[in-house]
Amino acid sequence: MKNLTLLSQIRLARFGKPAGKDIHHSVDPETGNVYVAYSTGPSEGVLVRISDLQSPFPEITELATFPPENDVHAEQWGQVVGVKFLVDTQAVCIIFSHGDVALFHNEPTESGETLEIVGSVDSGISCMAWSPDDELVIMVTGVDSILAMTKDFDVISETPINVEETGEDVSVNVGWGKKETQFHGTEGKQAAQRKVDTSTFTHSPDDDGRHRLSWRGDGTYFCCTSQDKRQDRRAIRIYNREAILQSTSEAVNMLEHGLSWRPSGNLIASSQRLPHRHDIVFFEKNGLRHGEFTLREPNDTIVKELAWNCDSTVLAVWLQRSNGSCIQLWTMNNYKWYLKQELSYNDEGSFVADFQWDIEAALVLHVITESGSYQRNQYCWDTYVNEMLSPENLGTVAVIDGANLMITPFRIMNVPPPMAAFTMSVPYAAQHVSFSTLHHGDDMAVLLADQRVAFFEMADKTTRPLPEPKLLGLIQLAEVPSVLVRQIAWVRSDTLIGLQYDSDISGDSIVVIKLAFDEESKAPSIVSRTDVPLEGHYQRLYFNQTHGDVLLQQADGKLATVELKDDEEPKIGKWMHVERFPEGCLWMSTTRIGAGHAAYKEQAVIGLARNNRLYVNDRLISSETTSFCLHNHFLIFTTATHSARFLPLETSISDFKIVDNSMLPYDESIRRVERGSRIVLAVPYSVNLVLQMPRGNLETVAPRAMVLSVTRDALDKCDFRTAFVTCRKHRIDLNILYDHDPKAFMENVAEFVKQVKEVDHLNLFLSFLRNEDVTKTMYPLSGSGSGSKQQQQQQQPPSRNHARSSGGKGGYKGPIAPELADKVNRICDAVRKELEPLDRNTYINSVLTTYVRKSPPDLESALLLLVELRDKDQALAEEALKFTIFLADVDRLFDVALGMYDFALVLMVAQWSQKDPREYLPFLNELRTLEKYYQRFKIDDHLKKYQRALQNLSQAGEKYFDDCIAYIKQHNLFKAGLEVFGSNPTKHKAVLQIYGDSLSINGDHAQAGVAYTMAGDKEKALESYKEAVLWREAVTVAQQLKYDASSMAYLATELAEKLKLAKRYTEAGTVLAEYAKDSEEAISALLEGCLWNEAIRIAYLYNRQDLLATHITPGIADGHHDLMETIREMQEQFDKQTKRLKEVRDLRIEKELAEAAEDMAPDDGLDNVDLMSDTTSMASGFSRYTAANSVLSKSSQSSRSSQYTARLKKRQDKKRARGKKGSVYEEEYLINSLRKLILRVDGTKSDVRAMLDCLATSMLLERAKVLQKEFKKLLEDVDDRMHIIFIPPTEEYLAKKKAAEDAKNERKKLIKQNQANAHLMSRHEEAVAQAQIAQLEEIAEQEIPDIYGEPPVMSKDVWNVDLI
Repeated sequence: MKNLTLLSQIRLARFGKPAGKDIHHSVDPETGNVYVAYSTGPSEGVLVRISDLQSPFPEITELATFPPENDVHAEQWGQVVGVKFLVDTQAVCIIFSHGDVALFHNEPTESGETLEIVGSVDSGISCMAWSPDDELVIMVTGVDSILAMTKDFDVISETPINVEETGEDVSVNVGWGKKETQFHGTEGKQAAQRKVDTSTFTHSPDDDGRHRLSWRGDGTYFCCTSQDKRQDRRAIRIYNREAILQSTSEAVNMLEHGLSWRPSGNLIASSQRLPHRHDIVFFEKNGLRHGEFTLREPNDTIVKELAWNCDSTVLAVWLQRSNGSCIQLWTMNNYKWYLKQELSYNDEGSFVADFQWDIEAALVLHVITESGSYQRNQYCWDTYVNEMLSPENLGTVAVIDGANLMITPFRIMNVPPPMAAFTMSVPYAAQHVSFSTLHHGDDMAVLLADQRVAFFEMADKTTRPLPEPKLLGLIQLAEVPSVLVRQIAWVRSDTLIGLQYDSDISGDSIVVIKLAFDEESKAPSIVSRTDVPLEGHYQRLYFNQTHGDVLLQQADGKLATVELKDDEEPKIGKWMHVERFPEGCLWMSTTRIGAGHAAYKEQAVIGLARNNRLYVNDRLISSETTSFCLHNHFLIFTTATHSARFLPLETSISDFKIVDNSMLPYDESIRRVERGSRIVLAVPYSVNLVLQMPRGNLETVAPRAMVLSVTRDALDKCDFRTAFVTCRKHRIDLNILYDHDPKAFMENVAEFVKQVKEVDHLNLFLSFLRNEDVTKTMYPLSGSGSGSKQQQQQQQPPSRNHARSSGGKGGYKGPIAPELADKVNRICDAVRKELEPLDRNTYINSVLTTYVRKSPPDLESALLLLVELRDKDQALAEEALKFTIFLADVDRLFDVALGMYDFALVLMVAQWSQKDPREYLPFLNELRTLEKYYQRFKIDDHLKKYQRALQNLSQAGEKYFDDCIAYIKQHNLFKAGLEVFGSNPTKHKAVLQIYGDSLSINGDHAQAGVAYTMAGDKEKALESYKEAVLWREAVTVAQQLKYDASSMAYLATELAEKLKLAKRYTEAGTVLAEYAKDSEEAISALLEGCLWNEAIRIAYLYNRQDLLATHITPGIADGHHDLMETIREMQEQFDKQTKRLKEVRDLRIEKELAEAAEDMAPDDGLDNVDLMSDTTSMASGFSRYTAANSVLSKSSQSSRSSQYTARLKKRQDKKRARGKKGSVYEEEYLINSLRKLILRVDGTKSDVRAMLDCLATSMLLERAKVLQKEFKKLLEDVDDRMHIIFIPPTEEYLAKKKAAEDAKNERKKLIKQNQANAHLMSRHEEAVAQAQIAQLEEIAEQEIPDIYGEPPVMSKDVWNVDLI
């Protein structure tokens, strides 16, 4: 689908006055200078250099004339037969027909001369060819021999051409098959019996009788074509680099002199004249024929020369016609040869004299004419596509093949080349195609090689089959021969722009032509013509059909825009957003980037350079792009890594870049494509992306990004049918129909049912529903700026389809958001509401699906509907039941029917469920014999509906009450039993009694006491309250039981002991003092809890001042001593650990400094060491298997080490907790220990304050002062060293922690992704994934001691006493 577009053209009107046609030239690939040698007489010649070709006036320098002055053999030089510029020596080699060889040096030699006569061949020289590496030169002498010499012109060998031998590689018949048994294609078996008489073969009448030489691209072989005088026909001989004959071509009648060996090495091109046609024929290296193609020329046309370009893609054919000469550029694709360009030279004296391709730039052609002019043409590959972003755009692609234009509308049909939907003929060879804005961009203008423009219209797009475009007429562009239009753009219905070159001024200009079309015939005519000169040479004229942008681009990437306004002259202005590309871009396009209304979007120009760099404005997007195109939602481009990428246009220009979404399980921004694929077009507002493979065949794919964009567009317009069909065809999860816009879907459910009216389609949609938002988990919306929905959703866990009952395969199930919990139910209810008024017989299956797909499935409602239907239409009910059995689990459906107590329905379900009657009939027969409520009890008990079973059993009669009590105990139905028997006090108390027993056994003594109290069992209630240590409830029940004083004291003593065990000392003192009447024990309990003031209060309350001396004062002294010991212990620990922490940190800093100094110190011993040893393997850099092997080794190591991960982690946790001296965890252990100690000190404040208050009131001021002083010192030390102990984290530490956390998260995502895609991955991909997981695990599990952190927050409570 590719075409050749002429980018730039340079024509030099005249560099000299050649006499005759002996003109030869060569190009310096470094400077671009052109060296031309031509004859000015029988034995005279001139060497000319053409330089500074990019300027308006190139410099022409005459370097030398031949023969040199004072040459005694001046009349023996002859004509110029060859010239070659030698890059290594910066010299030009010129040979002459009489055998002289001269070198012209750009810099003078040691002798001071620039012209050097190398030598002479006595017999003369007919042609010359240098090897591609300029190391060898091959000449054909006047005695028909091959003369091989080095670049210094030392003779290697001289071999005669016309020999009887056919060469060293002559084919040998080993007897494998016969010609008669071989396949002969369409010619049939007659071809096997046909005898070819090669003795009648002769040479072509157009043969010039001269020799030709051509090298293979790698320089290992060359070939020579010559007339074999013994056989009177021409033959091609292939030689190796030592000029040893390898093979000879098979006999071909009328083989001509043209010769060119394809640089890739597989074909040798020549020409053959036949009576009825002219062919370009090909030979293999072994001399055998290998295909041909026919020229579309009259029989009197002569093939002068052939030449392949340096990348073997284009074959140039120089033709001599009766009225002039031309050069045709042919290319082959999908085994068909296309004529892509034709250069005509029809003026008298301007016929082609010599041409050649540039040796480095593949599509640059140099041409020399007989009149002494030079022409340089630069081409590039283009695809002529209708790029208008319109739903009515047919996706038309035009392919040029000479005077044929091959048209294919890809929206309607995909016709693979070499075929096409339409093949239209034009009067002359086509050169360029431009699509207009008419009829949604499908009308086109075709620039012909004779400078005419043909206009085609495609007005009728509704008729099928589609009619071919209609030719409206032609106009003539160029008015003078010196002006040549090379590119056109049909920018308006009445405006055509052409980019042209004028050789008279050596500059580019544009021509703006106003058109008029006849109302009846629609024939075009020119109204006005305006030429606008341009500054510099431009290589691109671009027109955007959608937005109307008209741009020009120079070779260095500078941009300009063509401003067209009514009633004003065309102007050349600057592109408003960017002045130039960073480099010249052969392919370009413009678009609008941004979200929201079109007025708020930014203009952007996209360019693709020759070196695969893709630019948006002046910003590099990708450096491996091979092709690109614009879709209405995406910039699509293919890469050298065989993938297609999709960048959404609905994003800000700053965020318009490639985003790595490799961790997403469904990444729509990238798609793998076949190696070497190139984009032909992306059909606008369609899912189709057309790719062309290297061999030429087409492949139409539907990338997920384009499918989703079409689906979203359809949903935005409430076109549910288009969205549904698209999702169904391309296997997109149907949940997107709702999740894209839940509110709009729920408001338009009726429209959805109306559009998607097929029952199977409705059932399919309902079956795929699940409580998940696929726009977050599977198809996140790309773009929308930095805060895009996609970026926010990348943190969501990947989700796979659920089990079959949920509409898909099993996989990861994350937590369901509250708004999604009843998604399926809401959709099913809404769809059912719309279906119920419609024909029930038609939509019965869909209605049943809405019941079955609910969560949980409402099978009972579905069966009720079947029961209702059964009474009206038994056959329809049975069909609907079979469908329901298909959707739901048959055993569950059977149980639901049984739970409805409808035996007829149960038998109906069982009959169609393929159940064995021996499984259910005995059970049903047994149930039929039971009374009503006991029967239902048995059914519910069988179905494990225990609460309903208890309800039915309670209604079965009084005789089953004991069974009810046993059933309640068996199934823990106490609350249900209380509700069932709530109206019967006696039975209610019985249930409460067993409920209390159950609670007591399970350890819930508080609730058991309440249950016993409600049941009236005071004794058990008291025991439960005692076990629950609820002393208030216990003494209340004891008083209700009329306990005497001794019993109450005993009970109080028991409760006090339990309270002291629970450290509830205040309550224990209260119980002992108030109910046991034992103030001494009460004071002891209070002292045990350090409640000094309360103990003193109790002593005075009960007039027991004697206890102050015997209990309280000694208790205060003991408490003071213990508290002092605790403070001193904490002080000692604090001092010791802070000192050790300082030592550890000093050691760590010293170690880091020592390691840094060691790394920076130079190693003198390595100064003379060769970094690459003799045995170093280079395979790691070049082997395709090395990466896989290394990955496999890593994955195997990770699998072996994963067995010990948990054990090692436990061991590390133990080491971390011990904090052994000198270990890596010691600093972390010290910090954590000090943190706990500081919190302990803070918690001691309340105890210190209580002790100080007590000592102060007891007038024990000395003890109080000591306590307050030491505790104050401890607090001050803690406060002073807090910022030393807890230092803020460093950036390096935070980076390590973040890297470890990110690695942990990435590892989890990768594991989930691999689990989801395990069935799609190859062994190599699995190994790569395992290696990635191992690397992430290594980072995540690295030892990072937690030696930083925030200091603990201490309370601000007042702990000291100012009066002390």
